[in-house]
Amino acid sequence: MNRKHMVRLAATSVAAASLIAAAGCSSGTRVGEENPTPAEGQDGTGEVTGSVRAAWWGSAPRHEVTNAVFDLFEEANDGVTVEREFADFGAHFERLNVQASSGNMPCLPQLQGRQLNDYTTRDLLLPLDPMIESGAIDVSDIPAEVLDTGRGLDGELYMIPYGAAYDALLVNESVAEEIGVGLPPEGYTWEDFFDWAAQAQAELPDGMNALNLGGSRPNFLISYVAASGESLFEGSELGFSQELLVEYWSQWEEARTEGVTITPEEDAEMPSAPDQNYVAQGRTLADTAPGNALVNAQATLDGTGDGGALTTVALPSGPAGSGNVLFTSGFGIAASCDNVPSAAAAIDFWATDDEAAAVFASNNGAVTNTSHLEEQLADSDMPELQAHSLELYGQIAANEPPTVVYPPGYQAAFEDAYGRAYESIAFGGTDVQEAAEAFFTEVNASLADAAQEE
Repeated sequence: MNRKHMVRLAATSVAAASLIAAAGCSSGTRVGEENPTPAEGQDGTGEVTGSVRAAWWGSAPRHEVTNAVFDLFEEANDGVTVEREFADFGAHFERLNVQASSGNMPCLPQLQGRQLNDYTTRDLLLPLDPMIESGAIDVSDIPAEVLDTGRGLDGELYMIPYGAAYDALLVNESVAEEIGVGLPPEGYTWEDFFDWAAQAQAELPDGMNALNLGGSRPNFLISYVAASGESLFEGSELGFSQELLVEYWSQWEEARTEGVTITPEEDAEMPSAPDQNYVAQGRTLADTAPGNALVNAQATLDGTGDGGALTTVALPSGPAGSGNVLFTSGFGIAASCDNVPSAAAAIDFWATDDEAAAVFASNNGAVTNTSHLEEQLADSDMPELQAHSLELYGQIAANEPPTVVYPPGYQAAFEDAYGRAYESIAFGGTDVQEAAEAFFTEVNASLADAAQEE
């Protein structure tokens, strides 16, 4: 998601800090504490029966397939009823935060790694490792580096990811081939990326830019940090150096001032949805986008009447290798849940059931169960572009991408501040070094405040 996607959620996260602070359940384990023996039933064993509440986000098509999976779960477990709540992404977390403040979270909240520790550090979620150890939840087909995206700051597992998203470079392949630059080669570096864009700009027709204004995209920065071998965070502080940020922004500023990117004014007018951005409209050659946006982005380009084909490639590499990280979604179990065995059974169903995986069909990122991924890739009826997005996920996962553990308050402290800091450079002419210093000061102070509210 780009910065405009984050504005509403950032505001939500600010409100969440005060709401969730009052929720302080006592089921979790703090950093430095020994793991307690799970309370009776909290290892996920016991009779699977009765009702269990589940909440998730998504558009109408995702609601349909999520409901279908829970229907299958009810059919497979006579006597179990799933009470269902769903909304769009921002509204889901707004409601979840209010529910957390009143001790009324659903047993099965859908979560994402970037918001996970807003809840784990308030002891609002049950550790799931005991449920794996007891056999209540089977994660044997989920790669360790994918599963680890569901861990909290204390190392405990609080979310079982069923879908893995990633950021990719969305490229107008037809134009790239037509002007003679082709696609960036496998293993290309950030230096290669900017050289490729500059070469493309020299060949593109008037009015078309090689790149959107990527200096404002947090996801590009996350990739750059990962490829450099530095950490995005160390506990509740930024883990990479100011020098690295200055280096990164300077490259984008050079590209911007040389006309390789769109202008800040054009960037501000660009639709926020990745599948509607200027690459999808045929106005620019490349930009970062979620890998699963490819199908809809191609539909947008087709609608322009210009023809052409879009594709995605992995983000640039660096001294530490691949810069791609995974953004996973999955279900956790609320500490206030009164039906843990049924909640654990539902998570296990999402992680292991063949029919459920086929019905959901990687609707929220690539399916994390490797056997299910292989089955979907072997499906000859799968559309070519969807198959490509799953294949690219497989390549990224095979490279054992680094795990980013996001501290509480991440969304409000990091995403919003990052966008404003770069805009001060691009719009206001702030010196890159000065902007980087201000960004570090603001973010570290905000993260420290969030940590103190635990």
